[in-house]
Amino acid sequence: MVYAQKTVKGILEAAINSLVDNFTCEPYIHRCEHSIHCELYTMLAAHRALQGMYPLKGDPRRHTALIHKEWPETKPRPEKNGRRGNFDLVILDPEDIKGKGTDAFRSGDIKPIFVVEMGLNYALEHLKSDYDKLENSQCHDGYLIHLWQPFKNFTSEEFSELRDWSKGKPCVAAAVFMKNRFQVKHLNDNDFA
Repeated sequence: MVYAQKTVKGILEAAINSLVDNFTCEPYIHRCEHSIHCELYTMLAAHRALQGMYPLKGDPRRHTALIHKEWPETKPRPEKNGRRGNFDLVILDPEDIKGKGTDAFRSGDIKPIFVVEMGLNYALEHLKSDYDKLENSQCHDGYLIHLWQPFKNFTSEEFSELRDWSKGKPCVAAAVFMKNRFQVKHLNDNDFA
């Protein structure tokens, strides 16, 4: 299958929205954030457009996949003392892979085309920090998914702050349990519903 960025973007956005919907139906299917990463990875890897192995430059026997977990950020952050942290999940561009060898692969110097950061039951500051991480690395196609299970006891004030902060941010998908039901914001929604 030929890689098409628009197609992959559609697959990724549909998978993120589906992940949020799955969470609202079964909020305790995952105990930790890394388990949610695995669910999204599995959803993406099921699509033919994201399958296959792509050759690295310099050695036709060396290949990589498009989807990766814990991929290095593209730029160091001041709070990391000049080091790069990792993105939760990325999708690489096959054309960029072709131009990079195994050294660039090992050091994480292949710039991802899509980046996803996730959180489970974290304070709002974690979501804002993830957003800053995307901004620092200049991720034009970066996405944030933050979920809060019913036991988290999100306050009305916290929800108002989340709602105000996320308004108009099409890259944010979130679900929070408030007053006996989930409030949900899918990607490209302007507000929670």
